[in-house]
Amino acid sequence: MKPTQPREPRIIRRTSDRDDKEGEALDNAFYLLREMTSARRLSTLVSRPTRSEVLQAVDDYIAYFPLDEPRERARELREAVLTWREGEEIPQAVYEATRQFVLSLGVREPAGGWENDDGYQVRAIDRDTDDREPPLAAEAAGAPRSYSDASKQAARLAQAVAGAVNIAGALASPRSWARATSWPSREHLVEHVDQLLSAFGTELEQQKFTAPARRLRALLSAWEPGPEIPADVSEAARDLLAALGIEEPPGGWDAPEGPPEGPSNDNG
Repeated sequence: MKPTQPREPRIIRRTSDRDDKEGEALDNAFYLLREMTSARRLSTLVSRPTRSEVLQAVDDYIAYFPLDEPRERARELREAVLTWREGEEIPQAVYEATRQFVLSLGVREPAGGWENDDGYQVRAIDRDTDDREPPLAAEAAGAPRSYSDASKQAARLAQAVAGAVNIAGALASPRSWARATSWPSREHLVEHVDQLLSAFGTELEQQKFTAPARRLRALLSAWEPGPEIPADVSEAARDLLAALGIEEPPGGWDAPEGPPEGPSNDNG
């Protein structure tokens, strides 16, 4: 019987995207945190993540991920990681909190259980399925097929939220808007709100921002952008920002200084 060849130690997957830094941060944060679900996975790595690297990955999810439940699980994970002293054994609480975080993203527990997951099998599955179409039922439910899919979905959600925040932020500040020399088209504004509404799939109705986003979309659809923003448009934009957790700046939205730049007509 031919002896089994030893496997080469794994490295943590990383991506790079010059045009979407938040998406890149979420991708790489997920790849790192996925390794923290079991001691066995960590044992097959060339080098395991440091405590500081894990905290940074968690903080990226807290800062950029738009869904409430994964962000809450990320906060719980952060508290668990703070109990881990660099150079000592990783507390079991860190593994447990990481698993709950990963599950909150729609990633299922490995078939053999968390403790038996060495990382090689998942990597092979991703290699075989990354370029294939997802099953219709899973696609309709918005469920990621793998941790790679979950990472991509996270990046799409973050990008949709960032685009909506940029547009709503400009609309919420009439003084800043009026200083511009050109304004985005109606289609451009509506497109960003549509991206926000469509990115969440079956999770949409559970989001606090859904109603104000729909209201803003309806108002934008009936308005031809110009130097003056209707009061109800600005009000709807501010309501959307509040629902997304964006606080009113010091001095208020109508502060004379306002943001440094007016609205942009680019595709960002």
